[in-house]
Amino acid sequence: MYTIKLSHRELMALNKRRKMEKNKTIADRLHCLYLAHTGKGHKEIQDILAINKNSVTNWIKLYRSQGLDGLCRAENYDRRSSRIDVYLDQIKQDVADHPIASLAELQDWIKQRYAVEIEQSWLWRCCKKNSICLTRKPA
Repeated sequence: MYTIKLSHRELMALNKRRKMEKNKTIADRLHCLYLAHTGKGHKEIQDILAINKNSVTNWIKLYRSQGLDGLCRAENYDRRSSRIDVYLDQIKQDVADHPIASLAELQDWIKQRYAVEIEQSWLWRCCKKNSICLTRKPA
């Protein structure tokens, strides 16, 4: 478990940033750091912020290696890029132009058209996140 003890100056800088931050992810990172400084354990921080315990560890390690500026950088979101990210605009157009009614159909379409295989559970999250609405067939 990584612990943090901030100096008075560091704590003042952290609190100033916490009050000004609008991005939820960065605000959570800053709050995580504050909670760790106050002596909260990783499990407690995880429960308070409703985040994964690995995020707590990663964020504290990130702060220790790169400081407050590194912790607040947007590119540190740890998001892997998807194999279909490059095709998203084309897939949206495909769904708009063709009657694709189910995730299984869309999964097959992507496999045939773009030679990319993805799981339905991931495809569902991708559709939801990117506002891809499938066409309902009349009953």
